[in-house]
Amino acid sequence: MKNDKLHKIKSTGFKTPDNYFESFDDELFERIKDEKSIGGIEDTGFNVPEGYFDKLDDKIIGRLEAKDQPVVKLNTRRTFFYVAGIAASLLLMLAIFINEGDDGISAEMVETYFEDSNLDSYELAELLVDADILEEDFTITEPEFDEDDLESYLLENSDIESILQQ
Repeated sequence: MKNDKLHKIKSTGFKTPDNYFESFDDELFERIKDEKSIGGIEDTGFNVPEGYFDKLDDKIIGRLEAKDQPVVKLNTRRTFFYVAGIAASLLLMLAIFINEGDDGISAEMVETYFEDSNLDSYELAELLVDADILEEDFTITEPEFDEDDLESYLLENSDIESILQQ
C-alpha cells in the first residue's frame, strides 16, 4: 500500500458482531453456569514441589548469613567536606590572583573621564549631588583673583570687537 493512500482508509479492519457488548455479560454468566465448557479441566497448570514453603525460610536465611561483607558508604560527609574545602580554597586563590593587579580608580582616570565627557558645570554639580560626595567637610575652593589683573588679561588677550559683538 502506498503512503499517499493511507489517509483514505476509513475502516480499522476489526469487526465485532452486532450487539456484542450489550449481550457479553449474559453470555459469560451462562457459560460459567454451564459446567460443560469447564468440566474437562481438573488441573490449574501450576505445581509447587512438596515441602517448598517449609524449606523456603531456611534457604533465604542461609543465603543472607553467607554474605558477611562490610558495607562501604560512597557518599560520606567527610569526603564532601574535603571536596568543598578544596573547591573553596581554589576559588579564593583564583579571586586573589585575578584582583591583584587592580589598584582601583586613579585621579588620572577621573580627569580623562571628565575631559572626554563634555560636561558643563551644572551637570557636574548634579553628578556630585547624586553621588553623595558633597559632605559637610567638603568645600569647593575658588581661585582668588584680582579684578585689575583680570581686566588687564582680557584687554591684552582678547579682541574688543568680538567681546562687543557677543
